[in-house]
Amino acid sequence: MKKFIYIAVCIILITSLMPGINYSAPALLSEITLESPEAGPEMLREAEKVISKRLKAYGLSAFETEIRSEAHQIVLRFRNPLEDEAALSLLASIGRLEFCEVFTRAEAFSVLDERDWGQWLATAAGTDEMSAVIGRMYPENVPAFGNFVRSRQASGELPEGLKFAYGRTPDEEGNLELFALRYGKGMTPLLDGFSVENSQADAQDNSETAVIRLTFNEEGSALWAQATQENMLRPIAIVLDGEVCFAPVVQAEITSGKAMITGQFSKEEARLAAALIQGGELPVPLRVKSIKQ
Repeated sequence: MKKFIYIAVCIILITSLMPGINYSAPALLSEITLESPEAGPEMLREAEKVISKRLKAYGLSAFETEIRSEAHQIVLRFRNPLEDEAALSLLASIGRLEFCEVFTRAEAFSVLDERDWGQWLATAAGTDEMSAVIGRMYPENVPAFGNFVRSRQASGELPEGLKFAYGRTPDEEGNLELFALRYGKGMTPLLDGFSVENSQADAQDNSETAVIRLTFNEEGSALWAQATQENMLRPIAIVLDGEVCFAPVVQAEITSGKAMITGQFSKEEARLAAALIQGGELPVPLRVKSIKQ
């Protein structure tokens, strides 16, 4: 009997001296490795903070992270498998949120030759000359249009600060809305995601869609009030990772420090986008190198 007691005591002592083994912790079921060859140790640490904040905003907390500086990698281990592949967008999407002025249709084609530029459009934007949408494009024309925009012929016509962007949601015929965004000096937007303090998805009553409600920090509230005051009765485009989600016409100066993003988001899409915005912008692009279940 004493021998068994001695053996039990020895086992307890040995395991207490091995902190790397946690017999009470649940098994880690998923491991995802992210990689960025150009990222140094500081950038990886900042990226790890952003990703952790995004995952927690999405409702995931049972995970751990490891930074492998020499391999330029971040490893995430989850105690539950990621059932929704869309959640992977939280790990690798840049998450750049911008609020931009726009060239209206009339303004865009007052400086661009419509014979050269209009040939790329599937349809015109309609009769509203103040519309933020300057036209609609067949998806198959997008690569060739991009090459044309970068050509010497086209670049000479483009006014300073103009950047083309597409809407995130195709129309009923599958065409993409085309916008001409207007950036300030140094291609700076009116304000960006660093001005956002809180981001939440809000499901609409009796609908399958949802919106994203934003609350700005003190600096962002002041910038948003100024932007809405200076763009009265003009569109402001809300852009997430280069896609225009929404371009509402400003009806009044907004001093509440709040904004709302619509754009036919499903409830899950809004939840993902809200978590992406809440976590902030990645300091460096990341790609998913491997997934182990």
